[in-house]
Amino acid sequence: MITKEYMDNLRERYLKAETDEELDRIREEIHKICSTEDVNAVAGIALEQIRETNAECDSILVRQQLESVLPFISLASIAKTYFNKSRQWLYQRINGLVVNGKPAKFTPEELDTLNFALQDMGNKLIKTHIS
Repeated sequence: MITKEYMDNLRERYLKAETDEELDRIREEIHKICSTEDVNAVAGIALEQIRETNAECDSILVRQQLESVLPFISLASIAKTYFNKSRQWLYQRINGLVVNGKPAKFTPEELDTLNFALQDMGNKLIKTHIS
């Protein structure tokens, strides 16, 4: 019976393969799995892997989008002022850290709040003038 751990290992081997021969052996192994294992079980594991990859990509994208402003903003202030949460809570979501066994990520509403926070801070900076 196929397991997620086995499929995760296979995926890692595929990603780290350095030669065409290694890739061919892994592809053969995948083909064998698809023809000898329960198709629904394999598809279910593959779908779970896709969801995990999407979550990782989402967190990477948030971090990359904020990369240029992170040195200039206070995550603690944003977390408290706009989310009523701790700096750690915000940091976990920005970086996609694993919390309770799952990658932390923003809900769509939280992303809206984060975008509002960034725009609000930007507007305050634009209006600030020292005479």
